[in-house]
Amino acid sequence: MKRLLPVLLTTTLFIIFLVFADRRPTYHSRKAQSIKDAFENNFKRIKDPALGYPPMERLLVALEQTRRKQAELAARSGRGPLADVRWRERGPNNIGGRTRTIMIDKKDPTRHTVWAGSVAGGLWKTTDVTADPAQWQKASDYLENMAIGALAQDPNNPDIMYLGTGEGYGSIDAIAGMGLFKSTDNGATWSPIEATLTNNFRYTQDIVVHPQTGHVYAGTSTGVYRTTNDGETWQRVLAGFCYDLYYMPDGNLYASNTSNIYRSQTGNNNQWTRITAAGSGFPVDGDRTEFSVSISNPNFIYAILSVNGAASSVYFTPNGGQSWVQRSQPRWDNGNEFTNGQAWYDLDIAVDPFNANHVIAGGVPTMRSTDGGFSWQRFGNSMHVDQHFILFDELVQNTVYFGNDGGIYYSPTGSNGQPIDKNFGYNVTQFYACAIHPEAFSTYYLGGTQDNNSLQLNNYGVTSARSVWGGDGFYAHIDENEPHIQLVSSQFGNWGISTDGGLDFDDAVGVEGDFVNPSDYDSEANILYTETDNGDFYRWRVNDRSGEVVDIENVTNDVSAITVDPNDPNRVYFGNYNGRVVRVDEAREGATVTGTSFPTLSGSISSIDIELGNPNHLLVTVSNYGVSSVYESNNGGQSWISLEGDLPDMPVRWGIFNPNDATQAMIATEAGVWTTELINGSNTEWIPPVPGKGTPLVSTWMLRLRRSDGVVLAATHGRGLYTTDVFATPTPRIGVEPIQYTNSANPFFGEASLNADSYFWEFGDGATSTAENPEYAYATSGAYSVKLTINGDLSTTSAVKVLPTVPLPYVAGQANYGGDMEGFNDHFGAYSPKGSVFERGNSSITGKNGTHSGDNAYVLGLNDNYYAPNTEAYLYTPNYDLTDPGIYEFSFWAKYNIHPGYDGFLVQYSLDKGKNWAVLGTDDSPNWYNYHNVNTGGLAFPGGSSYFTSSVNGFTRYKINVSGLAGNEVAFRFLFRSEGTGNFPGVAIDDVALTKYDGELATVLTGFTGEWTGATQIGLNWTTLPEYYCRKFEVARSTNGIDFEVIGTVNAKGGTTAYEQIYDYSAVGTLNLYFFRLQVINIRESTNYDYSFFSPIIAVRRNLEGLEVQRLFPNPFQEDITVTLTDVVSRDLPYVLYNSKGQLVYQGSVTVDASPLAQFNLPGLPGGVYFLQIDLGDGNKEVFKVLRN
Repeated sequence: MKRLLPVLLTTTLFIIFLVFADRRPTYHSRKAQSIKDAFENNFKRIKDPALGYPPMERLLVALEQTRRKQAELAARSGRGPLADVRWRERGPNNIGGRTRTIMIDKKDPTRHTVWAGSVAGGLWKTTDVTADPAQWQKASDYLENMAIGALAQDPNNPDIMYLGTGEGYGSIDAIAGMGLFKSTDNGATWSPIEATLTNNFRYTQDIVVHPQTGHVYAGTSTGVYRTTNDGETWQRVLAGFCYDLYYMPDGNLYASNTSNIYRSQTGNNNQWTRITAAGSGFPVDGDRTEFSVSISNPNFIYAILSVNGAASSVYFTPNGGQSWVQRSQPRWDNGNEFTNGQAWYDLDIAVDPFNANHVIAGGVPTMRSTDGGFSWQRFGNSMHVDQHFILFDELVQNTVYFGNDGGIYYSPTGSNGQPIDKNFGYNVTQFYACAIHPEAFSTYYLGGTQDNNSLQLNNYGVTSARSVWGGDGFYAHIDENEPHIQLVSSQFGNWGISTDGGLDFDDAVGVEGDFVNPSDYDSEANILYTETDNGDFYRWRVNDRSGEVVDIENVTNDVSAITVDPNDPNRVYFGNYNGRVVRVDEAREGATVTGTSFPTLSGSISSIDIELGNPNHLLVTVSNYGVSSVYESNNGGQSWISLEGDLPDMPVRWGIFNPNDATQAMIATEAGVWTTELINGSNTEWIPPVPGKGTPLVSTWMLRLRRSDGVVLAATHGRGLYTTDVFATPTPRIGVEPIQYTNSANPFFGEASLNADSYFWEFGDGATSTAENPEYAYATSGAYSVKLTINGDLSTTSAVKVLPTVPLPYVAGQANYGGDMEGFNDHFGAYSPKGSVFERGNSSITGKNGTHSGDNAYVLGLNDNYYAPNTEAYLYTPNYDLTDPGIYEFSFWAKYNIHPGYDGFLVQYSLDKGKNWAVLGTDDSPNWYNYHNVNTGGLAFPGGSSYFTSSVNGFTRYKINVSGLAGNEVAFRFLFRSEGTGNFPGVAIDDVALTKYDGELATVLTGFTGEWTGATQIGLNWTTLPEYYCRKFEVARSTNGIDFEVIGTVNAKGGTTAYEQIYDYSAVGTLNLYFFRLQVINIRESTNYDYSFFSPIIAVRRNLEGLEVQRLFPNPFQEDITVTLTDVVSRDLPYVLYNSKGQLVYQGSVTVDASPLAQFNLPGLPGGVYFLQIDLGDGNKEVFKVLRN
């Protein structure tokens, strides 16, 4: 039966932090518990069994030994392949990693140069954080294994910089540091400060360089230390774990520990004043205190504490700490505090240097207060959770930086807008595990990461990733025989499964395992084997989704590693944390099985590999410090031979045999991936990564071998995924987009080849290149044959079709029109990565037979009765010139019979000639997609997708307004996908067109009417043709034709369209006469287009005959008189004006143009009484007595 290993957290933390004796919280939330469990798991994996804790200082020694070996090997000539392994970085380049420190470079007057410290991926720099992307650069190979916890710069000499290592917050992987480092050349090179290579500097949270004295202060897990001689010696000036350390412009230094804040004018020992004394109102029960002092008002200080693991209320002092008042606690909407019980892990607070009442607090989310902490509102909802660092730019207003478990974010608008993800190229993702697609040459990978989910990558080069499973991602597997079956996991053994090749992942099974849940997968029987807390292991069958806890007779098995024997998949090896390897020979059946135990090793078994073809040849790795890390067995585990050789003392987390020669091996260590050219017992010579070619010298947790081509995938814990083809047979291959567009440079990936040392490209138009991955643009459309030769004599070719850019309109009758598929064969291109392909012709297969016009269409599987299962097929259109403002419509005719819901096709568009594609339209778009996959797994398109599916009897026209793409060149492509079931004919596409409206680019109101539709109901109707970025209509009503009030708003239907749009609106009325008008509002923010206009006024009358004057004003008058009529008229109104004696004074007419108002100008009259007669027509004359003042 399994023996659990309970470890007291306080004891664990005391050991790992050495002198860290502060209280740790009681953990209340699942997340907090997972952090604790992860901490303990890594602790027991790497601790020195003799010491009981991990001696992290040995890693610095190991890194120095590594660099010496690298230098020695560089001087050797004639090195073999395993001494010159080339690794390629794979990414992801769009997902960062835990970041606890950010610094704005004082040497850059633009303040755009920013440094960021990853806790596992080293130090990084960008020279323009505002750019998109920010172009991050790894600052120094020397620091790539360091947990960066603090950064500081000498304000008097910005070339001098300091860096503190270690992460003293009891984090997920508890990465201890190796003291402080110094740079004298603005971060180009770094050297360790020898005096800090002690336990006192194992975890450095903050560094300050005093601008007046030049003294350097470091806040560490054992106190605040100061050097007055450039780091030669250090003195502790304040005891206790230091969390925050500040220098303020008034000359004061501030520091905090568990539950107090101190201030000092001198920084000397015994000259620090506690400003949170008992009775001041400051809490006394904290176990971590974060605070921030206002630059604009140094008497204003804000503090937030971790109290028993939870965030406290915010405390505020208006008088520099003489007294403190409790302000509000940042909370979720449900009322819970905002760190979920893990304030000891993620907590920070910062006050705006320009506004002492603007405060930002970070926990799991970010919260802001604009009233000094009285109230809090969440912001930055799109930002990654688990906040660690908040930095206001003290010189540039509203600029804020955020460091969290997802990397680095930047806001140029303070807390008013969404912070911008700046992680592209900040490649510090921490992988725990990985999986590689079994198909030869595939670039498809899965991997589990620290707090960044399980990720999916699929492209050449350093590429982006898609999250497919939440939480902390861990082990993943792809079935070797049925790769559409894929498994991913999160903490505690919560597994997800995909049966559609990774498009969708659904819940599979929860096995109640450790935080890290070791596993392996039997592809022959489709069985997952995992660790579980409830027994010796858990067996889960994919086929019927059944599982069971399994006990191994007479064996105590605290599982740390699992391997299915490739020679006999019914045989499974288990390694445990006590150094034992156990073999189970009939693993597929039975709730109780028999196991064979082998001689115990010292430490935690981290991996087991078995030579294919020789089941007795085993390779085992051990992940602890202070023990032999690699073992070989030639008798199936009956005895072990140490292969430690000259390997430095450091954890080894994975090992594999060379699949071509089992006298060679590769291992994953804390300093990258190492190899040996000859397994030779204690004389084994280990080869470190080659600088510039090998993996970074960073902790590497897993290696996965693809046997179909010999490629190896490595999961680093801080620098993403890497691959090598060192075990592969040299094979030329071309990685290229088969459909391209003219005058658009595209990459040609020679790295798709295996084991290539040289490259020679011939692009088919006379151009050549010797680069590994050149970029090339074709000037002329057409078909080209590209040839690649590697290693001087191995060649292959690939076809590329280049499509043109065409003018508009692209419709039948135009000289350049090829959308009817009858000519211009270079306008369209078809490509299918798998399954059926679009072909030009006229099919006779019912469901896709015939054409809409002419003799040809593009048909999926032209002569095939049914399209192939798991098809992925593309049909590309020309690139269209939509650079002019305009109203555009894309359309095509299609006939199809497709597996309803399961399979389908959609349209994508590209604004960069095919480099990036996005889906065009949704199922809400009129006359467009007919199906939306809400969240059903197993369909060809993932949940959330809209597409065409089912069947139509004849060719049907589909159209969509694409005016929103105006200002660009735009290409389109059709994408068809199918899953693996059903037999259906497919689809035919014909008469692709793109129209451009030729009229004036402005919304035109073509009609506006109103009438009584009920006793108190008035119906308004209006029409438009066209609409150009029409946003909405505001309906206004008046009772006198002058004073209008908005009574409603109607959103525009078309937005931008060349088709008539019809609108109606119902208003309530009780009078007999109302006047209405519309304000038509047109907006396009991206081009600052803002045009509004009013409609003509209409009158809606009830029980009124003929034309009358409703109102005359003003009366008395000065020179002008206005009358409101009972209808809208367009005519001349004759009038005469008499004085009180009946004498004619004025005679004339007023022109009224589509208005209910008529204005009479009567200047130069003396005061007195007058009579105005207005001729309303049809013999109707009205006379009004008016008074001239």
